Amino acid sequence: MTEKQIMFQIAFKYIFFLLFMFFTIDSVGSSGWGFFSFLFALFATKDFVQGTRMAAAYLRIKKSKNNSK
Repeated sequence: MTEKQIMFQIAFKYIFFLLFMFFTIDSVGSSGWGFFSFLFALFATKDFVQGTRMAAAYLRIKKSKNNSK
């Protein structure tokens, strides 16, 4: 995987996090905490955690590459 592809995946995860967070807030505002509100919040959390873990792994790899030069 290239660096560009990894950065795209990280950005993609954060974009979906923002999208699902928007859906969560909109759903809670219109009808309260229901099934779909919890589902949207779960998906938002999953995308945020995966994006953060991917970003941390990417930064560790990049740092180790710079230290080995």
